[in-house]
Amino acid sequence: MKRLVTITPVLALLSITAAAGFAEEDGDAPAPAFRVVNMVDDFIAYHRTCAESDGPTRDRRWTEMLEMKYPQFFADAIYRRKEGDDRIAYRQVCIRRFWEEIAPRIDAIARRNQGIVSVVEGVARDFRKALPEARAATDIFITISFSFRGKALTVGGKEVVALGLESFTKPGTLQLRITLAHELFHFHHLRTFDGGGGLYRTLWAEGLATYASAVVVPGEKRSTYLGFPVEKMNLCYDLLPQLAADLRKNLGENDHRLKRLYFGAERNDTQVPPEAGYYIGLLVAESAAEGTTLGKLAQLNPKEVFAILARELDKLAQRSEESD
Repeated sequence: MKRLVTITPVLALLSITAAAGFAEEDGDAPAPAFRVVNMVDDFIAYHRTCAESDGPTRDRRWTEMLEMKYPQFFADAIYRRKEGDDRIAYRQVCIRRFWEEIAPRIDAIARRNQGIVSVVEGVARDFRKALPEARAATDIFITISFSFRGKALTVGGKEVVALGLESFTKPGTLQLRITLAHELFHFHHLRTFDGGGGLYRTLWAEGLATYASAVVVPGEKRSTYLGFPVEKMNLCYDLLPQLAADLRKNLGENDHRLKRLYFGAERNDTQVPPEAGYYIGLLVAESAAEGTTLGKLAQLNPKEVFAILARELDKLAQRSEESD
């Protein structure tokens, strides 16, 4: 019988010496604060202004009320750096989707938006407490994304974090807090560790970010941090030895197909469950965290990371771990 597992991160048991003001032990000034940019207020205002308007007016107001206020974010994050005719076409897709998909849910989104800045600021504080080494700050955008739940990305040459609030309208803020913690860790980790290249880099970056979310928002089951239903967890558990062996064999491969197979959310024509790489990466990170800290794990170089992954995958290929 599979036993439910609640993750108790090693770091959650450590005293945090830099909690007061997030200052360094040597008395340095506090780390700069994250700046929260709430774009959802503007999307709600756009809806209120144009709810009874015709198409051309909605199009014009989209430009005036949204694009002109956040031109770089729209170009890089919402329109995903599309250019020319591709951008024009995708812009129309976003406007159409706003009125067809977002507008019917605008009341629920507005309710979630109430107090959201305080929730985000709270997660940012908890992140700093859990990882005092993370002294850099950036902008955290709360937006309607049309594509992602949470993402660490580059906007105008600056690394930022963004949340698509339309993905978090169910009661409670747990999944939003977990997602934000995951992306804040990416912002910190990927400043020094390149997640591109060999499959091992993606496995480590995503597994460690999932573990980090359990450090920042402790006490939940693995399935909660992964966002997996029970059936998917059980399937990953049942296939664990085969999946671990396959990842071990291909660790050094820079193969886009393999990355999509293990980390993409879409269905595939193999036995690999969608996003199974996150599950296995989390198991590896949990094991690697024994006797050390999240901060030290984040500082490992590629050679050290590859060695840890090879060792842990060899073990997982031989036996099933606990699963919820």
